[in-house]
Amino acid sequence: MTRHVPTYQLYGERRADQADFWLHCESIPERSRLHHWEIRPHRHAAFFQMLYISNGSGEALIAGRYRPFLAGAAIFVPPGAIHGFRFSRDIAGLVVTVLRDRLDNLAASDRRLAAFVAEPRLIEDAGDATLAIDAMSRLATELTGHATGRMALLEALVTGAVIGFARCADEAAGGDEAMDLDGRRLEALSALIGAHFREHRPVAFYADKLGLSAAHLNRIARRATGRSLQELINLRLVEAARRDLVFTFLPAQSIALALGFSDPAYFSRFFRKQTGITPAAFRRRERGRLGV
Repeated sequence: MTRHVPTYQLYGERRADQADFWLHCESIPERSRLHHWEIRPHRHAAFFQMLYISNGSGEALIAGRYRPFLAGAAIFVPPGAIHGFRFSRDIAGLVVTVLRDRLDNLAASDRRLAAFVAEPRLIEDAGDATLAIDAMSRLATELTGHATGRMALLEALVTGAVIGFARCADEAAGGDEAMDLDGRRLEALSALIGAHFREHRPVAFYADKLGLSAAHLNRIARRATGRSLQELINLRLVEAARRDLVFTFLPAQSIALALGFSDPAYFSRFFRKQTGITPAAFRRRERGRLGV
């Protein structure tokens, strides 16, 4: 018989019990102490988590079985993955919970990152992942304050933590291997999109730059990221629009023009189709969360 596995926002808290958030950081004992040092199997539909164990030991439910870990380990849990933990009473460390759209953007930007974040990971010796460990520590500090540029820095620190753990996992698996041809093409494509996405170039433009047919380039993109080339371009446009709506005071019309949309009304329809919300409503919601 299949046991019911609950879905939580934070462990033990249903969606209705907790206000919406995109980033949360707490010490591991803070929550596990309340549950007698055991976090029973559960999952998060809309969030991913990163844990770093600085002291103590325990077991992590990863891919259907409990695996032991010691101090110095790191754990990555993608959205939807069933996981659980049994901690020793001297456990110490941090757990960071992040809305999945930040992960989707990262995965779309790099083939090796996409492979790393697709599965739950136990990195048994993350002591060399200084980029990730420092980023998580800074996250905990930044979340308690309201310093200038706080939100922009939090975004960057989340990115740094994911990349740091991904690099550590690569090294543990045997170091950097030569990228295959499709991998090099995907990195070149990412750079091209970054340089030209505001120009609204057709798919054929990118294919010609890489010396491929549009169909072949689309197959490479889908195989590596699960998205078509046009979807990758749209994702970059939406990401830039989100940042400008939250971190600048430019009117939506100016943001639309800067992103290559000649018709602000079309920009609004495009943004709503991609995100499910209008630019104005998105700006109000996100600034409300920031208290600005």
